[in-house]
Amino acid sequence: MKTANFLKIFLLLVAVTLTSCSSESTDDGGGNGNGNGELVLSANKTRVYENTVVTFTVMNGSTNVTSQSTISLDGTPISGNSALLSTVGSKVVTAEYDGSSTNNVDVEVIVPSYSTKMLIEDYTGAWCGWCPRISQGIEDLTGSNPNVIAVAIHNGDSMAFPLEGQMRQQFGVNGFPTGILNRDQTWSSTSGSSMNLTQPNVYLNRVQPVGLAINSSISNDLLSATVKVGFDLDESGLYLVVYALENGIIANQSNYTNNYGGVDPIQGFVHEHVLSKNLTDVFGDPIPADQQVGGNEYSVTLTSNVAGVANQNDMEIVAFVVDASGKVVNVQKAQVGTNVDFD
Repeated sequence: MKTANFLKIFLLLVAVTLTSCSSESTDDGGGNGNGNGELVLSANKTRVYENTVVTFTVMNGSTNVTSQSTISLDGTPISGNSALLSTVGSKVVTAEYDGSSTNNVDVEVIVPSYSTKMLIEDYTGAWCGWCPRISQGIEDLTGSNPNVIAVAIHNGDSMAFPLEGQMRQQFGVNGFPTGILNRDQTWSSTSGSSMNLTQPNVYLNRVQPVGLAINSSISNDLLSATVKVGFDLDESGLYLVVYALENGIIANQSNYTNNYGGVDPIQGFVHEHVLSKNLTDVFGDPIPADQQVGGNEYSVTLTSNVAGVANQNDMEIVAFVVDASGKVVNVQKAQVGTNVDFD
């Protein structure tokens, strides 16, 4: 009798155990919908300019169910999984799959915050008879357009920049004069005395998602410059270059052109925008990746000893951002001792 009762109790325990295990298991993977996990909506961009196409993806766990989902923009279903966002403001995107709803995704549509400027790096020398061709071209451009910023990088004279040779090699400069536009292409001439003044326009007609601000001062031969980089959109792989330039340097200039009256040499020529100091690596210091976020401002303060600079009261700071390929994204200029904000 005791044996029979023991057997009944044993069988009852086995049955309870099996039932318990069965009740804890599922065959649909749980989560929303009929997939194998959480139902998640994502966008390839969440901060964009007007008239930008944004693409959306719906995942059910590890399964892409975008084509079987209904995606809505501000409550209105869209066709497919991409939408052209053409009006400024915050957009709310939702999606449904198999009767279940995803998370919401907010996409901010903004207007550009920054003006676009361009950089001309002029490889030059006081000994170079054809160099006044570019000097005159720079004067013509900058006189009519403040968004053109020039830097004169001297070779073989009293204004020679120590790292000029490395820069020449990096950018393929094989002769003088050579003008490099936005570290991207060589500035073309139209004659022995003239430059192509329309070529730089291609750089000025682009909208750039990055802007710069500069505030600087000199005290006891120490130059201090605070440079801010603002980001409209998320970026990556950007670098910051900061120069200090000296203006008003008087030195005779060889001249084989018709410019400046065609005299050779040009006595008492005033050399402007002369690269004197680099406050970063001349090819750029990396901007921290976590700072390259839309809506963020990255700030850095840099210093340089300028005891050897004669014209400390007539110096400029030029700061520019380059991309991973080394090309200029945007540039800003400020007279030392002034504060130039984002514009």
